[in-house]
Order: sequence, then C-alpha cells, then structure tokens
Amino acid sequence: MNTKHHVITIGRQLGSGGSAMGKALADYFGFRYIDKEFLVKAAEKMKLSKESLEFVDEKNTSIWAALAQTVVYEMPYVADEWYVPTSNQLFETQTQIMKEAVEEGPCVIIGRCAPHLFRNYEKHVSIFLQADMESRAARLEKALGKPVRGEAARKMMEKEDRERARYFNTFTGKKWLDLREYDFMLDTTAFSDEQVKEILVHFITARFPELQERV
Repeated sequence: MNTKHHVITIGRQLGSGGSAMGKALADYFGFRYIDKEFLVKAAEKMKLSKESLEFVDEKNTSIWAALAQTVVYEMPYVADEWYVPTSNQLFETQTQIMKEAVEEGPCVIIGRCAPHLFRNYEKHVSIFLQADMESRAARLEKALGKPVRGEAARKMMEKEDRERARYFNTFTGKKWLDLREYDFMLDTTAFSDEQVKEILVHFITARFPELQERV
C-alpha cells in the first residue's frame, strides 16, 4: 500500500467547521476532498440507495435501531429498498474506499475514523475541531439556511456527538475525544473560517514543509 501520499484527516463536532475546513484545505493544497461521496460509492458497491445508507453512516447501530427513528418503522411493510447493512458492513466498505483513494493521490478525509485508520501513514496529519454550542449553532444556521437555536439545537448537537463518539469508540477501540488520537486540536469558537484555515495551513506546512511547494 502506498503510504507516501499526504493524507489530512479531520475529526469534528457537529457545527465546528469540519466540512468547510476540509473543502478549504483540499482547495488550498490541490488535494482530493472526500466526505459524503463515500456514501455514493458504498451504495454502488452494496447495490443500495445513498438515502438508505445515511441511516447508519457514522453511527454504531443496526438497521432496526436506525429505522426506529424514522417514519419507516411505523410502516407495516418495509420494502427491499429500505433494507440497509449494519454499521460494521458500511464501515468496512468505506474503509476500503478510503484506502483506495489514498492509493491514487493526496486526500483530505472527513470523519469515519480516518484519523485512526491512517495513523501509521508517513505523510498523515490528523486534526480535530471543536467549538462551543453557540458558535456551532451559528455555523449550522449558516450552512442549513434556517434557524438552529435553543434546546432543540443543543439536543441535536449532543445527539450527533454521541453517535460519532460511539461509532469511533466501537470501530477503533479508542476514545473519540482522546487528545492522543490527534496531532492537532483546535477550538474554532473565536475564529472565522478564514482564520481557522490559516491556522491549519500554518500547522500542516510546518509539519510537511514540502507542501509549501504545492501552493
């Protein structure tokens, strides 16, 4: 396996700017950005719909636990297109796709245990982004184009964090918020997206000076 390509992996709390920073870093360095496209490719490999796989993406759950949170669970008959694999099956498929992508060239990868999966790669740097609730809600409002406020917003963010933590803990045997799992952790609360990008670029190019030649 080729471990020479640069790999930037980003773990993140919901609303902390992970996806935006992933795209910004990929554009800056000319890397391939990989996030939701995993679902599409995994769906193609499993011959299932992207919508079905979203029920278990980055969640340590079974199909029935996932469906219990949807109106589908209330239906007397569940059609074949609503059958989805377990999180373990999806994890294994996405892991294979991630490794194939890194074989092809440098990447920025969001979530899905990537910081742990690529920990032994020579050119890998792992980042974790966090922020306070108010800042995260503001980022989500901007991204979704609708209000994200109050107790409902807090519960949504806490639920997503729990699911991501459980997923990471299950498939790596490590703790999602363990500082030792990442090379660099940043609280994005006090910074704009552009400032966050500048901080991360500075850290990454300090770690890998050869990347300065790409920009």
